[in-house]
Amino acid sequence: MSLFGAIGVSGSGIGAAQTWIDTIAGNLANANDAVATSQGAYAQQTPVFTPTGAPGSVGQGVAVSSVQLGSTIGQIAYQPKSPLADANGNVRLPAVDVAGQLLGLVAAQNAYQANTVAMNRAKQAYQAALTLGS
Repeated sequence: MSLFGAIGVSGSGIGAAQTWIDTIAGNLANANDAVATSQGAYAQQTPVFTPTGAPGSVGQGVAVSSVQLGSTIGQIAYQPKSPLADANGNVRLPAVDVAGQLLGLVAAQNAYQANTVAMNRAKQAYQAALTLGS
């Protein structure tokens, strides 16, 4: 793998980590969105990562192949003062695992930072290689 390859691999990791952070942000922003019990709740989003490159070859990075949606069943909660409450005072809330999302956010942030460091090191190595001939 060339230095340019290392930069590309790190760049794909940064992009994947950013998508992961974005989906977590959306999940956390919608974690308390109540809807009527007759409707589906917000579906938690989870990015699916796949390696890029030919099978059996040296990896060429990672890509977000899709974003999976969780269940819209959610959880029934008693909120009689909500304008969305049914006759029994219930609403449907998303089944977003807030603690799990926050743990994922730490992992995504670490992945972003690690790929940024790797990209910068590859860039420094490439710049050093350019100065060898002068």
